[in-house]
Amino acid sequence: MRTSSYNIIVKVDNEAGRYALLNSYTHAFDIVNQNVYQYLKNQGENGSVSGETKEKLVKRGYMTSLSKEDEGELVKRLLNDIYDEVRLKNFGFHFIISYDCNLRCVYCYEDPILNGCACLPKNRITKEQVDKAYEIIIEKDKNKTGRKTIHLYGGEPFLAENYEMLEYIVQKGKDLGYGFSVTSNGYDLDKYLYFIEQNRTLFSFQITIDGVEDIHNERKPHFKNQDSFSKITSNVDSLVKMGISVSIRINTDPYTMERVDELFMYFKEKGWFQYKNFKPYCALLRKEVPIKGEGEDFSKKMFAQSEFFRTFSEKGLKEESGGVFMCQDFDVQSILNRLLLGKAVRYKSCFCGAQTGSLIFDPFGDIYSCWDVVGQREQRVGYYIPNFTLEKELADKWFNSRISEHKCANCKYVFFCGGGCLANAMRLTGKLQSGKCNDFPRLFKYVIQQLYNEKIKRGIDDED
Repeated sequence: MRTSSYNIIVKVDNEAGRYALLNSYTHAFDIVNQNVYQYLKNQGENGSVSGETKEKLVKRGYMTSLSKEDEGELVKRLLNDIYDEVRLKNFGFHFIISYDCNLRCVYCYEDPILNGCACLPKNRITKEQVDKAYEIIIEKDKNKTGRKTIHLYGGEPFLAENYEMLEYIVQKGKDLGYGFSVTSNGYDLDKYLYFIEQNRTLFSFQITIDGVEDIHNERKPHFKNQDSFSKITSNVDSLVKMGISVSIRINTDPYTMERVDELFMYFKEKGWFQYKNFKPYCALLRKEVPIKGEGEDFSKKMFAQSEFFRTFSEKGLKEESGGVFMCQDFDVQSILNRLLLGKAVRYKSCFCGAQTGSLIFDPFGDIYSCWDVVGQREQRVGYYIPNFTLEKELADKWFNSRISEHKCANCKYVFFCGGGCLANAMRLTGKLQSGKCNDFPRLFKYVIQQLYNEKIKRGIDDED
């Protein structure tokens, strides 16, 4: 017998000598003492643990009879089997209304195709294209059960000039039993409030507010008047009070994190926390942004994912908001809480739906699978005009992206991480492949320690 290569061991209590012990493919989760830790560290040799404890360590997968090579092959087979269960079987559908936007966000990853050197025409998707896309949606979605949702994206989908086309898309989807999740900057939503209210059960929105007024306007100016904060927040207020589900995304770096408390107070003063349909969260900004007054220098180092989460946690905003104000953590908190309660947790065989079956229909008849690369034709997976076609060489880069073929298969976090974001890996390395895991191990360890201190320690101490 040997210690599994896929154990995650985190020291959670220095004084008591306690460790959190997890196995990533058996999903066992226990708190153990120094003796058990040493026994595992020594590969089951020279340890002073009872026969009952040894038996439990084997039963829960912390000790294995498999060689390191055979255990690695087992993990690769599991990853492939799980991937094959979802690959091109459970599709997600998205419409890009146009590659046009009324804001000029300083960090926009679409900027080259919206306004820059690779700028695309501002064509809106046509009714004929929408009809063809819906034919594909009906065929691909015929076996899907549960709530059916189509995502509306851009550019900015809810531009005032998109009204007629949006009305057409929504009515056609409504007739087929679909609802709509929307990623919008929120600026022109006042032109749509009556329409949204008439279809209130169909919509949920994600809208970005990057800070209080001066920060937000500095980072997300309107292309004409620079000010977008007042109009966006007015529209958010209308949606929240209308009962529409609104998720506020706060793109965060060290500069904006310093003042996120002010934004929290703004939300509180607006009374939005009293509405169950209002949910703000901080998301890590992965692009350096010059700070006003600092010239072209970046005066603050970018966050790593674990540092970002820790800094947010130390502010106590989640607790002060009654658990409403959250921070992006790649579901680590949810995963660990479910494991702690003995509930099932899905294995991850990839990072996101872009690797399994996301179909994004754009206004030029092309299909993409990832929001981060829309408009970059070399990254499309196929086309839907005149007929639906996935181009094998292009599509395989996204829809046959197996982490079993990369170094991730040897990582003890692989079933929780999913190999990291492919688009982020491409930005950092120029290669579209798994392996850039967003500081996941340190984030995972920090959340385990946090969970122990908040939910586990007191219970163990009481038993002692």
